[in-house]
Amino acid sequence: MLAIDIGGTKFAAGIVSAKGELLDRARVEVERDVGPESHYTSLANMVSELTGRVEDGNGVRIRAVGVGAAGPAERNLESISPVNIPAWRGFPLRRRLADLTELPVFGDLDAKALALAEGWRGAAQGHTNFLAMTVSTGVGGGIVLDDELLDGATGNAGHVGHVIVEPGGRRCGCGARGCLEAEASGLAIEAITGRSPTEPTYEIMQRTGELVGRAAATVCNALDLSLVVVGGSVALGFAATFFHSAQNSLDEYTRLPYSQGARITPTRLGDEGPLVGAGAVGWRGLRRSMKARRVDPRPRGPQPPNER
Repeated sequence: MLAIDIGGTKFAAGIVSAKGELLDRARVEVERDVGPESHYTSLANMVSELTGRVEDGNGVRIRAVGVGAAGPAERNLESISPVNIPAWRGFPLRRRLADLTELPVFGDLDAKALALAEGWRGAAQGHTNFLAMTVSTGVGGGIVLDDELLDGATGNAGHVGHVIVEPGGRRCGCGARGCLEAEASGLAIEAITGRSPTEPTYEIMQRTGELVGRAAATVCNALDLSLVVVGGSVALGFAATFFHSAQNSLDEYTRLPYSQGARITPTRLGDEGPLVGAGAVGWRGLRRSMKARRVDPRPRGPQPPNER
């Protein structure tokens, strides 16, 4: 599976096996202040270089393309409008990638893809109910209930970044005030402190964890969840300080009998998670499309997520 991750600061691509192994990868930084076609050209060049290298050197046959992208987006990424890539508004990503690769393309939001990855091979393996979050340039989420990844009416379920954590707080890109994304994302931290999130103070690491824990508690209370898996460059970069603060906040706000004891934990797959997740989106889409024709395309052995 050719896996593609569309982030606010980088595009990444990799080759993910049916066992969830990341066989090869490439990345390119997202340029600021360029137009939509410049972004796409950068992505297309990286994808073409990777696929050429893999097919020529390893004899790998790529079956389809799986994509995880920051949202909002239309279902299956027919078009995407990532808040952190202003040049892409209604960009027809799925069609452009299908034209480029001449392969089936299956897409979903990046945090939903991460939920698939962590449920498949990561920290949520064996759990049928959990929240996965990315705290990075932006903040996203994916929710698994009864072993099903929630889609919602338009495929955008799980946008925990727009839970209000500071009423009357900073204006978010969505238009509301006090959203988690407006208060705790990498872009927000840079705007608040005037410093890169790679150079945080102890106080900002604590505050970010506290706000993430507050938002996670809201979701746990509403949906009867006991596990929250968090990844992303900000969360993982802030490390123990962030996670300790987040757990304290989660404990403070989960007081219902069924939500008490909810825990928050780092993703297990680290920086491989987004690409493994995009691969899982692709394997899931390919399996479903082949199932509709009553054919199972997967090799024998450990299998990727099914109904998730």
